[in-house]
Amino acid sequence: MRISWRGLTWVLVAAIPLAVIGGLVWIATLDLSRYQARLTEQIRKVTGRELTAKVPLAVKIGRYPAMVAEGVTLSNAPWGSRPDLARVRKLTLFLDPVSLFLGEIRIGRLLLEGADILVERNDVGDSNLDMLPPPDGSGPHPSEFRSLRLRTNPAFPWIGVIDVQDSVLTIAEGAGRPPVVLEVTTGTLRSSAPNQSLQFEGRFGAPQASTFALAGTAGSFDGWMRGLPGNIDLQGSFGDGKIAIKGGIGVKGTNIQITSEGPDAAAFGPYIRLPVPHGGPYALSAKVVTQRNGLKVEVTTLKVGASELVGEALFRPDRKGVPTVAVNVDVSRLDVSELRWPASSVPAGSSPSPAQPRLVPVLPFSTSWLGRTAVSVTVRLGEVIGLGSKIQNGSVTLASNEQRFTFRAAATVGGGSAGFDLVYDPTGRIGQATLTASANRVSLSELASVLGFDIGLRDAVGDIDLRLRGGGRTSRDALNSASGSIDIAITKGLWPRDQTANWPAETQRLLGGSDAGVPFNCIASRFDVSGGVASLRRLVVDTPRATMVGGGYVHLRTEGWEFILAPEARETQNAGLASPLRLKGGSGRPTSAALEPNLARLIVGAGIVPSLAAQVNQAARQIGVNPCAVVAPRVEGLRPGLRAQMPVPSADLRQRPGRPTAPARPQPPRRKP
Repeated sequence: MRISWRGLTWVLVAAIPLAVIGGLVWIATLDLSRYQARLTEQIRKVTGRELTAKVPLAVKIGRYPAMVAEGVTLSNAPWGSRPDLARVRKLTLFLDPVSLFLGEIRIGRLLLEGADILVERNDVGDSNLDMLPPPDGSGPHPSEFRSLRLRTNPAFPWIGVIDVQDSVLTIAEGAGRPPVVLEVTTGTLRSSAPNQSLQFEGRFGAPQASTFALAGTAGSFDGWMRGLPGNIDLQGSFGDGKIAIKGGIGVKGTNIQITSEGPDAAAFGPYIRLPVPHGGPYALSAKVVTQRNGLKVEVTTLKVGASELVGEALFRPDRKGVPTVAVNVDVSRLDVSELRWPASSVPAGSSPSPAQPRLVPVLPFSTSWLGRTAVSVTVRLGEVIGLGSKIQNGSVTLASNEQRFTFRAAATVGGGSAGFDLVYDPTGRIGQATLTASANRVSLSELASVLGFDIGLRDAVGDIDLRLRGGGRTSRDALNSASGSIDIAITKGLWPRDQTANWPAETQRLLGGSDAGVPFNCIASRFDVSGGVASLRRLVVDTPRATMVGGGYVHLRTEGWEFILAPEARETQNAGLASPLRLKGGSGRPTSAALEPNLARLIVGAGIVPSLAAQVNQAARQIGVNPCAVVAPRVEGLRPGLRAQMPVPSADLRQRPGRPTAPARPQPPRRKP
């Protein structure tokens, strides 16, 4: 009997659907518990980890037949911070249709949905990705009739395509370092074998940060598991810009090139875990290489608007095994006017708290890496513009080790120079902080803008010498117990009118001025600091219409102050307006002022009263000196009773915060006789 080709074709057309239907029915009725147990045992032999599922494998019949499991977990290393390395909400194993006709179950594609993967290292440097077969899974079995030499390591059947959706990857590098969290929106990994190139395509990013969309080759699967991924060549977008990562991580070391450009450099902030201001457009070219026993990150080019810098960072352990970080940055030009710091966001449903301006912010000295990591940072500033005056030849140095923390900065500001030196010794119960600062012929308004606050003085140039030492774990605690001295000498300038608006009317008429402010010729003062209180022992203020001396205190913890001023009119017709006054105020509080004419007879001694204006005029004849600074040491001789009338802080202000007062003990009732 002969069968025509047309009849054979119809037989095949009818048989194929029947075979497919039969295969699907066979799969649907197949007991997958044995396959799941075999799969779990195979993973345990390969990795030494346990794979469990809350919902066992089930067959899903559709266009692409698949096996589905829910609540899948892979156990973590014994030293891990949590019991599971990976948690997967839903795992789908798509079956290979060709293998179904051969009576086998092969996985052609794996889909992970809602995966939560944690990659971490311990203090020794081991990674939880280092997986080894357990002792009972390696070695000959009598039933296999194979020797130890011929026995091969267990291998998990390779899956060529792995898709990841709506997942989170957390990378923790050890205690004291914040983890890196990446949200993987979509990701696809393709490879024909574990040792072949891994084709990657995905979209991911940090929480509330710009996202990456990369595609290309990313080493191999076996390489990533061994910590040596191999060659990497990825290109794509980063936020509204673009980025390219090329190079390799192998046995010979790391050599990766990173180039990126975009409209806003602040997109890198969440990834490098540093506050990066908004500014752009930017162009970045960086290189990551391995040097001996360290890793070097070199920024060959970074341009943000008109600003430009280069730098490098070296990470390595020292001879004692302590992690060491050395950073060197050269900023040829920095335009601050183009940089914008992000505004602090207020959570929904909560009202913003009222601003309480403080001159000295609370800065903690005890950082997480202090004492555990040796850090050395050097920044050289060629030119800084956008702060009102040009800053040139600046340098910032930070050094930290187990015994000392040092922060130094110096620069040429306008026509003068300024610098400070902060040293913190963490030994002891609270540690000791030493601050030394100086400024020579520096514009005070420009210096205040650099430090981030406004003292109101315009066109004033001053000299400052500050030496303080105090104990505490924060800047506020150190100032609360500080001791030292502060010398200030200011040349010609202008007081803002709003700072003298609350002064008595007589004093305002005596000082004169206009709506722009009150002019002054010079100011000089010296603060003797003890126990967190800066006592002003001598103050001289010379204006075109009056000369004033006085004193008082500034409380460094509460930032409250109180002064008395004894003026002397330069002209006879204004002598009746020269009456002593008392001033009180502080940060975030209005200034109050009141005349106290009774202080005049207590401040001025008996006999001939020396003229303050004459002393200042005589000192002004000297070239290159501040006349108020020359007269200031003579204040006690010119006004002998001034020191006894100076205000001092009350006892409640001297009490430290957080130390409650002892409650009064109740007195027993007296018995009546």
